[in-house]
Amino acid sequence: MERKNKFHVGDTSNYMFERTLADLVRGIRNHKKNEEKFINQCIQEIKMELKGDISKKTLAVQKLTYISMLGYDISWAAFNIVEVMSATKFSSKRVGYLAASQSFNEGTEVITLATNQIRKDFLSNQYEAYLALNCLSNICTPDLARDLANDLVSLLSTQKTHILKRTITVMYKIFLRYPDSLRPAFPKLKEKLEDPEPSVVSCAVNVICELARKNPKNYLTLAPVLFKILTNSTTNYWMFIKIVKLFGALTPLEPRLAKKLVDPLTNIINTSSSMSLLFECIQTCIIGISDNIPLMKLCISKLRTLIEHHDQNLKYLGLLALSNIMKIHPKAVSEHRELVLNCLDDEDISIRTRALDLLTGMVNKKNIHEIVLKLLQHIDLAEGAYKEKILEKIIELCSLGTYQYITDFEWYINVLTRLSEIHETVHGKLIASQLLDVVIRVKVVRAYSARAMINLLKNPKLMSNPKENGICEVLYAAAWIVGEFSGYLNQPLQSLEAFLQPRVSILPAHIQSVYMQNILKVFAHACASANGEQPENLDLDEQTSPVELEQISTETIDECLTVLKDRLPLFTQSIHIDVQERACLVNEIIKFYSTSKDQGTNIASELVGLFTEALNPVAPKAQKKVPVPEGLDLDAWINDPKLQELEESDESDSEIFGKYNEESDEEHTRQPTKEELARQKEERLKKQANNPYMLGNRGKQQQQQHLDLGDEPTHIPVAKLPENMGPVIVGGRFDSLEKKKPSKLKKNIAIDTTTEMPEGAKESDSEDERRSKNTKSDALSAINLDEPLGANEVLYSNRHRTDIIRDREAAERAKAAAASRKSSPKVGQQSPNYTELASPEITGAGKTKKSSKKGEQSSSSKKSTAAAPAPVVVKKPLVFVAVSNLAENEFFNVTYDLRVVDATATPDQLKLTMKIQNKSDEDLSDVKLSVKPAENTLSLVGGEEVHDIGIIESGSSTTITQLFKSENILAAAQNPIQFSLSATPSSSPDVTVGFEVATPINFFIVGHRLTKDKFADILQNSGQMPLSSVKVAGVTSQSCIDGLRERLQFEVVQIHPSGSTISFYAKTVQQHHIAMLCKDRDGVACFDVKSSDATLSQLITKEIKSQFTVSN
Repeated sequence: MERKNKFHVGDTSNYMFERTLADLVRGIRNHKKNEEKFINQCIQEIKMELKGDISKKTLAVQKLTYISMLGYDISWAAFNIVEVMSATKFSSKRVGYLAASQSFNEGTEVITLATNQIRKDFLSNQYEAYLALNCLSNICTPDLARDLANDLVSLLSTQKTHILKRTITVMYKIFLRYPDSLRPAFPKLKEKLEDPEPSVVSCAVNVICELARKNPKNYLTLAPVLFKILTNSTTNYWMFIKIVKLFGALTPLEPRLAKKLVDPLTNIINTSSSMSLLFECIQTCIIGISDNIPLMKLCISKLRTLIEHHDQNLKYLGLLALSNIMKIHPKAVSEHRELVLNCLDDEDISIRTRALDLLTGMVNKKNIHEIVLKLLQHIDLAEGAYKEKILEKIIELCSLGTYQYITDFEWYINVLTRLSEIHETVHGKLIASQLLDVVIRVKVVRAYSARAMINLLKNPKLMSNPKENGICEVLYAAAWIVGEFSGYLNQPLQSLEAFLQPRVSILPAHIQSVYMQNILKVFAHACASANGEQPENLDLDEQTSPVELEQISTETIDECLTVLKDRLPLFTQSIHIDVQERACLVNEIIKFYSTSKDQGTNIASELVGLFTEALNPVAPKAQKKVPVPEGLDLDAWINDPKLQELEESDESDSEIFGKYNEESDEEHTRQPTKEELARQKEERLKKQANNPYMLGNRGKQQQQQHLDLGDEPTHIPVAKLPENMGPVIVGGRFDSLEKKKPSKLKKNIAIDTTTEMPEGAKESDSEDERRSKNTKSDALSAINLDEPLGANEVLYSNRHRTDIIRDREAAERAKAAAASRKSSPKVGQQSPNYTELASPEITGAGKTKKSSKKGEQSSSSKKSTAAAPAPVVVKKPLVFVAVSNLAENEFFNVTYDLRVVDATATPDQLKLTMKIQNKSDEDLSDVKLSVKPAENTLSLVGGEEVHDIGIIESGSSTTITQLFKSENILAAAQNPIQFSLSATPSSSPDVTVGFEVATPINFFIVGHRLTKDKFADILQNSGQMPLSSVKVAGVTSQSCIDGLRERLQFEVVQIHPSGSTISFYAKTVQQHHIAMLCKDRDGVACFDVKSSDATLSQLITKEIKSQFTVSN
């Protein structure tokens, strides 16, 4: 195509060069070095083009769309894009919609201008409808979703399949942006599941499955329709995958659904050629049908074929599903141990990692040696993060259940020693903590461990990389074990030489500190052995390796003293304060021992006495359980920051920097003499000579002593010796990792699983930090589709301005009419004998009465010409009442609120809101509430007989709501609802308590207004109605009216002029007539109740007596 150039002769400012999109792309490619400059020039030209006609604007917007794809901002042209969207030509409209999809977002202000255009294109031809729907799915905002939701719902009735499919999918975006549209639009969407066109059904299934991820319970009613689609003979595997995933979310909610899915899922697993569908079916079986053993075995066999498949993706999915089954049926998965171990040789690291995770559930006492040796072989060939993962997994497998699978602890010590040879690992602290934990908990392996640790202390490779968190951390544990259990060693000199190697000074400070601390332990035990004192509780006979104690000679003690005196000075001059302090302490104790020995005093027993306290493991949560002392407020300020700010603001510059003094200024400016300079130099040299940290010409050896050895020392806990202390014994093999013969092992090895807690610690975990629920608040999740639609739940519709004005004027007229009725009298003119009254609620509902003279009829039957406003329903707040018959317990506190759901729409339904509080100090898990209404009394509405509450933390509460529908009100009033509450406390046996909630007869009575004539007709036509009477003292006429209206919903029919006789009427939700006459006789109210059932009359008199007796 030939490029068009248009020149305007004359003023150069009118020059314009028009480029097509191809010219723009070609120019960008030709200006790679200065692309930004070229694009800026093109943007300036495009701005000029946007001032032209619609064809030029279309070309300009087309070029802007391409520029936006390169990352440039074109939000400044949003209004022009809307103009192109409104073009009549389809080619221009398509460019505008594409540009809007690319550049519009929620922050685009002019996006609301496109609302009417999109609505208009919905009703145009199918091609323009495609453009509008596709664009809406990309630029949908809450305002657009609200304004266009009604139009999209109307579009769901179209017969054009292509438009219908796009509309259904766009509805999901509408629901996300405007959740209030879900409830009114869901019936239309539900209809599309039964559409004859399979592609439409597929779209509807996709939308519903995505919505079900928010709240699956809402879509449980769709299970029959979805089950019918699943069992259909269609081959749409993608739709089947969606349905199966949805059933996976629904089966935990409905156990009956799981039983019904067994056959179709078994058929799909056996016959489907789609691996994706097979995987989703297995996942659904794991989630909701895991109790079906034959089906789970079939799933495992199919997963084996996936794992053996050459496709790496299928192999990974097979291992992933197998790990999910492992949590439910570990024994069934452990049979495929060889298959999982073979995956460790796979080239893909993700498959090897997934196989490692599966080993946790496969290990047992018989195969742990085989699995660990296999992992040790892999760790030599592994690299990087995978190597660290194998090391973690080995320690995790061996430490499961506090070493419940370990039968040979010498073997495990050898494994840890082997792991310490991995020099580049970052898990030095993990290996060290395992060594300490095993030796502390398992007493029988202490002698073997102490001898093995001496070789670690001598290993120079562990000191080759002396950095914190490195493999040198193993030396921390080795030094502590050798010092703590040096009573099992016979050669203290060997231990001291390992502790005092010169290269120890390059280790981190906290490791050196442990070395210094345990030097004293080794020397103290050696002195006690030389003195003939044998430490108590060494458990020599219970050790896995033989221990022969030999008395240490005095010559050995003298050699130990020589080694200590020669090598300790290196550490007394350490740059690390903690190391220096401990080395100096040991040095002084050694000097004191030598002096006492020369004087004939042996203090060996006193030295050992420093380390005789038993050492037990500390609980992981011990620090959190330390009780706060009384009177200590941890949240109070130590120094009030406000007071500090005031003090700092009061300080002036002169107080901070000092006042200016001319004399001091002269002293500072005076130059020192030569004698003073020489004297100052001599004093400085003397200080440097006496300073051990001063670097200078002090010899190579002293410089080596004062090299910078690392960071500041960290806090080291002081190790406490257990009861096992004794002389030193050397010997035993530990370099073999092979499993020993069972005859040489002790069958019952005691493992100390107890942990120490601080004094006064609470037994519960109520003070522990709670894990936050990382669930964001989602409006779609909070919607309940089972509830019926309310009158105000309608989709927003576009209305004309005149309609809005008309509705506003009608509302003002209704408001004025309501005000006039409020000011008019509610009671008509009195007749000679009785006065006919109406209840305040009915009087205010839109009917008015005119006062008339005798003989005139009331005009209450005439309809008011003014439009009556809708009644305003004021929801009463929940008033929780404690359950009086709850059995005495220390765990639960239950309160409830019982009320009628809607006295007008559903008077036969009761709503029970129950608050269950955990008043104990323990967290309660597996909390369940069982509801058991008496037979033929009340029925559950949309609920379950057993509410699985889950976990209630200490001091917290949860609220349960349940709806009931009355079947037999007389039986319901006499038989309360039975409840059973069960839970599992964290440290106490399971607890189950029962209680009941009464449903009095007043919940089933509905107020009804009658004239005296209709009231008389009911009494005459009902025949001989049963009568029940009750007398209550101290009740006035007004309190009688107020109490019966508020509590029992009785309406006044007539009042005698004297006020001593009042007639009432009401009926039950099951249309039983109730007539009552109240007579006041000298301060005693007599209530005569007639109804169509004798039991009903007795229940009402009982309720009246109860009410007025309590009020009096």
